[in-house]
Amino acid sequence: MRPDLKDYEIFSFYKHLKERYNSELENFVTEIVFEKNSYIYQPPKVKNYIYEIVTGAVKLGGYSEKGDEYTYDVVHTGDYFGNLRYLNGQFFEFSKTLMDVKVRLYNLDFFKREVKSHPVAAEWFFSYLTKRWYIAEKKLCKVNERSIVDKLKFLNTIYTINVLDVKGEPHNIHCLLTQKDKGDLIGATRQTIANALKNKSVCLS
Repeated sequence: MRPDLKDYEIFSFYKHLKERYNSELENFVTEIVFEKNSYIYQPPKVKNYIYEIVTGAVKLGGYSEKGDEYTYDVVHTGDYFGNLRYLNGQFFEFSKTLMDVKVRLYNLDFFKREVKSHPVAAEWFFSYLTKRWYIAEKKLCKVNERSIVDKLKFLNTIYTINVLDVKGEPHNIHCLLTQKDKGDLIGATRQTIANALKNKSVCLS
């Protein structure tokens, strides 16, 4: 019977595991606090974990042919990220905190086994991945069809989100993004962003 996960967005994978494993769960899951502007991982040293953001926000990115960093996504409280190891070694992502962040680390083999073995967990994870995929496609569509100012307005709309750090202090994600981050997210240079922001009729910074 297919599990009923109409409310998958409020499903807690951690609570699901806690009910199954109780105190033994700490053998597979740990929590760590990372300070603002810290790397959680950088290639080639990508550890054997899947990460859940308990509280805070993290930017994800890659590297250009010249070795320069670029940002392609921002995730926050409740989101998951990391290397599922399905890309045959083609994973060169970095993750960097935008504020003080608490992250839950799941042993990768354990995470994959639990998702595969239990219908409720599998349905939740497939739903979550589909949601992330849909959001990524929506961003790409919006960014490609608009002017620079419209693109920046779109970023303002989707990233004006208040997220709590580990001390319970609220931060607006959009305000934490640099001009380079914004340029990376919409496919523009930092100078193009700076020129667009000089327009006094547009308040995007």
